[in-house]
Amino acid sequence: MKQTLFIQFYGQTGSGWFDLCNGFSDTWDLCAGKGDFLWIPLELNPDRWYDETAYQPLPLPIEKGTIYVSASYVNHLYQAYLWALTYPELQVIVGGPVASERHTGKPGWQSVHFKVENPLPKNLILTGQSVERFFGVPEFSGQWRLELPPQIPDEGRIYYSYTLENQCYWKKCPFCSIAQHSADHFRKRTNPDLAFTGLDYHGHKIVRLNTGSMTPEHIRKLLPMLPVTSDMEYRFFMRAAAAETRAMKEAVATMGDNLPDCTLGFGIEFPSDRMWQYLNKGTRMTDVLKTLEFCTETGFKVNANVILGWNNLTEQDIRDLEGFMQRLSGKTVTTLQLRWLFAHPYTLIYDTYDGVENSIRLGPFNCGFHVTVPPDQMELNLAAAQVIKEQCRKKEIQLQGYKNLNKGQPG
Repeated sequence: MKQTLFIQFYGQTGSGWFDLCNGFSDTWDLCAGKGDFLWIPLELNPDRWYDETAYQPLPLPIEKGTIYVSASYVNHLYQAYLWALTYPELQVIVGGPVASERHTGKPGWQSVHFKVENPLPKNLILTGQSVERFFGVPEFSGQWRLELPPQIPDEGRIYYSYTLENQCYWKKCPFCSIAQHSADHFRKRTNPDLAFTGLDYHGHKIVRLNTGSMTPEHIRKLLPMLPVTSDMEYRFFMRAAAAETRAMKEAVATMGDNLPDCTLGFGIEFPSDRMWQYLNKGTRMTDVLKTLEFCTETGFKVNANVILGWNNLTEQDIRDLEGFMQRLSGKTVTTLQLRWLFAHPYTLIYDTYDGVENSIRLGPFNCGFHVTVPPDQMELNLAAAQVIKEQCRKKEIQLQGYKNLNKGQPG
């Protein structure tokens, strides 16, 4: 084996499909000319990511040389940190979404997603640069490619990414750290070639069209291009706003009945106009409902993300939430994922919410905290949760993450 490795992680979810964090697909040929690829299986349960006892310095086939680590999640970062400690003669270079850089005007790498509270090992280097920029070649100049881990069964289900761009064009949500990304490292695929459809795999394929939020341009251009096959489905995030809905209607109108299997993720957060103004979402509940209803009419599945843990709810917000849920017709929402508000460093939520004393740390990395709210606000948040639970039962919406409410409880 060469003394240079390109490490990607994968894991099997509770529902049985394999999440492939294929961070080197855009530069496969470039990396293959410099070293070997290595897939590492790692814990996929986010509830265990912040438990240091769940980790160990997994053995590597080399002790000297260089490893390039594609870190999609914080557990990937911490595993790289452990490698740097375990193999002092190994240079550990970490890139990917977790290593994204924040624009501060200061020299050197500045984290977006966590605070570095203690010195890092000298052989651990974090960079927000793309692989192309790191090695001095044009962005998206290589041929996209993915070779699966040999442990993946040939008739299973896999989930992998095809990058469109690495930022969110909206960048205004106060709880999201993507808004802090340095524009110096922005990259956008201008000519999608759909190379991901040529994957030599006989099982079911779930493709994440990777961007912070699909733009109207993305929707008009890409949606009609997606191949329609029985063994492939697509997932992406977009705003439930008028401009995106218009773009989707225009694209669908050109496609006839030949529509791909798509699941659209929407950040509903908390469905009241007052809360959406507070969250800088840039649209209204009437527009949100129009977007969701059009998805239903078209046959697209909807994954709605709702956040609780707010410290400013009113009784009217609860009534607005109930009205929103009641207005959803049929099975407009396929799944509703309920989360407790997490305060990422460098966000407005981190600066204005309580709970910092419960900050979660992995080694030198301060990842943020689950917010705490006063008793009167906890009562309103739990009332909101009960409304969501009851309406999901009535409308046969699959509710996920209800246990996350425990993260807001003291102790």
